[in-house]
Amino acid sequence: MNNPYKSVLAEKMANLTFSLLEQCQVKQERIASTLGLTVSEFKLLRELRQDSGIAAGELAKRVDLSSSRLTRILDGMVKKGIVTREAAEDDRRVVEISLTQAGRRIQGRLDEKFVQTHQDILDLLPPEGGESVILALEKLAEAMQEWVKHEPESETTHQSASVT
Repeated sequence: MNNPYKSVLAEKMANLTFSLLEQCQVKQERIASTLGLTVSEFKLLRELRQDSGIAAGELAKRVDLSSSRLTRILDGMVKKGIVTREAAEDDRRVVEISLTQAGRRIQGRLDEKFVQTHQDILDLLPPEGGESVILALEKLAEAMQEWVKHEPESETTHQSASVT
């Protein structure tokens, strides 16, 4: 049985999350631009906050990039002096990516700009609204993570099942 109210909420959520995604992409572009980075470099620097000295293959998986695309982005970051690539000591076939001192400085500026941007966004909310927005976003993130874990039936499978 289809719940009409739930359908309306789902449509609103779909539209809001789509709009948020678009706005987040603009936010990333602006922050990256202020630091002389591409959006891809921005994303890699955010990911390298967790691990410097990470294997290139692992980094490619984490940011969902092909090895060739990651290589092109890293080439630019090496030229800018942001990262280094070195063969791992224990396995020379593995290339490890590490931040340089300049890369750590840029990463620090990126983190500062990232937090300041979100403080500016919080300032646009009513004074008491920040905590409730954060709580709602946490709940939404949890629900979306749960949904992602349980991959739904693919659209192709669903269509071919309904044709027979």
